[in-house]
Amino acid sequence: MKKMLSLLLAAVLLAGSLPAALAADSVSESVVEQVIRSTGIMVGDTSGNMHLDQSVTRAEYAKMLVAASSYKDKVAGTSNVSPFKDVPYTHWAAGYVKTAVQQGWLTGYLDGSYKPDQTVTLEEAATGCLKLLGYTTEDFSGSYPYAQLALYQSLGLDTGVTASQGTTMTRRNMMYLFYNLLNADTKDGQVYAQTLGYTLNSDGEIDYLSMVSDTMEGPFVVEGSLTDIVSDANKTVYRNGYASTADAVQQYDVIYYNDSTIWAYANAVSGTYQSASPSTSSPTSVTVAGITYEIETSEAAYALSALGGLNIGDVVTLLLGRDGKVAYALPAEDYAVSVAGVVTATGTGTYYNAVGNAYTARTITVTATDGVSYVYPCSKTSIEEGAFVSIGFGSSETDVSILRSTSVTGTVSGHTIGSKTMANDVRILDVNDTTAVRVYYSRLSGAVLEKSDVRYCAVNDAGEITDLILNDFTGDLYEYGIITSAKNESTETSISGEYTYLVGGEKQTLSTSGKSLGASVGPARLTIENGQLQSVRALEQIKNPDSITQLGVTEDGESWLFWDDCAVYLYENSDYSLLSLTELRNNLNAYDITCYYDKDTDDGGRIRIVVARPI
Repeated sequence: MKKMLSLLLAAVLLAGSLPAALAADSVSESVVEQVIRSTGIMVGDTSGNMHLDQSVTRAEYAKMLVAASSYKDKVAGTSNVSPFKDVPYTHWAAGYVKTAVQQGWLTGYLDGSYKPDQTVTLEEAATGCLKLLGYTTEDFSGSYPYAQLALYQSLGLDTGVTASQGTTMTRRNMMYLFYNLLNADTKDGQVYAQTLGYTLNSDGEIDYLSMVSDTMEGPFVVEGSLTDIVSDANKTVYRNGYASTADAVQQYDVIYYNDSTIWAYANAVSGTYQSASPSTSSPTSVTVAGITYEIETSEAAYALSALGGLNIGDVVTLLLGRDGKVAYALPAEDYAVSVAGVVTATGTGTYYNAVGNAYTARTITVTATDGVSYVYPCSKTSIEEGAFVSIGFGSSETDVSILRSTSVTGTVSGHTIGSKTMANDVRILDVNDTTAVRVYYSRLSGAVLEKSDVRYCAVNDAGEITDLILNDFTGDLYEYGIITSAKNESTETSISGEYTYLVGGEKQTLSTSGKSLGASVGPARLTIENGQLQSVRALEQIKNPDSITQLGVTEDGESWLFWDDCAVYLYENSDYSLLSLTELRNNLNAYDITCYYDKDTDDGGRIRIVVARPI
């Protein structure tokens, strides 16, 4: 029963991470919303809330039509005349109503009123958008609104719109309608978005990323508060890719913004400034902590140049923008980010002192909780491969110390581990000896963490888990394959082995001298070090499970989840070939199916391999 609950929990979490609604072409609602926000067709309130379930009035619709037209930058809400008796020139939408009616997108009533507070029906909204596309009364064969709605449907303007004839349009329905409008063809055969100056992608659809980039200002570095750079009124805020608030933006965050959205990034790296390219007089990229970064701004280029005060050999902090490029740089003594991780290699490197003289120093490579491997000078010979370390930074040196063990226990449910909440951008590293891999919180859904499973846990001021290092918990650090032949030999004078195995469908062979792996034919967990197979462990199996979904399988009331990299093999005529999970599920009755897993779901395990044999 515990496994069943784990699978159901994971299914709920995965469903919750999917878009709230999908257009026919699988564009998520969040993307639709961002496009509409970026164009200014619809914006949120002062807190950025779009209120998508609220009805749309005729005054609001007039503004949307103008914002979705070539008049979008030419019309103000105020007007010098009153376009209708119930829309005085002082009305907030007077200018929009006047333009929409003059262009024939909307009409008033015979009594000389416009009824700005009356809600908009589907047929009214559809007709206005059809007119933006260039269609006129002559193009509608049949009576209103049937002809208009027929054309609205044939052009695909109805995708994602749930309103029906005579019903009121919500802001969500209107958002989808205008998104569809942007991607629709005009009467003349041109994509409507292109007539407004927006870029199209290779599929002839509106290029969202290009649209955002074209309207985006930045990067800017927050030195005091966000409002010193831009007002957050009526703007949605994202921080590190997650929906956030203006209050969450901190000093030294790198921000970008447009009329509707603020994007903030708390992405910084500290370490020794090792080199600049093509030169320190005019750098376009720099190497810090063993990683080379492109420079995004002239301010960063100046700070890292021979004129800017930061010299090769200094310990610096790079503030990185949305593309991982350097937006600004400053001394680590002014601002530095601590690092926690595992030492995955040791070596030597060339560094420079304050007067520019080169010297060779012992180095360690640390795979940090963000999954990146950084190189730091470390003279402490006691710190070797496999050590868990924390890295601190002073004005002229890197401080390496053994990481103090801290832990957290409990069931992983959503963004929580037991009673602790994980930050949206929590960084999780799973470590085995000197190998490490970054995993994401969804990977741990339904798992139960014991004290021995967690090596390190860090929290922020709000008590949220920001960094987590696991002790070989997920099993994702290993390869999983099928041993197709195994020959283990042992005599009085020698021990050897000869093995053939498949990983990801690729055949590999290995011969050992002086040892035998004791492997047998079948799916197994493979420990590979330095390109050599070191050990083999057979996997558990589930034969012909009761059900197979995209998430996993169930058998006798118990359930197991698929690994993201689960390999499905067709075994036929003594040969293995790769098969997709979809192909397998579409022909379940044609196969005997065996699923192989390393350990139970609540212990972090997954189904690693599926073998299908034709019946």
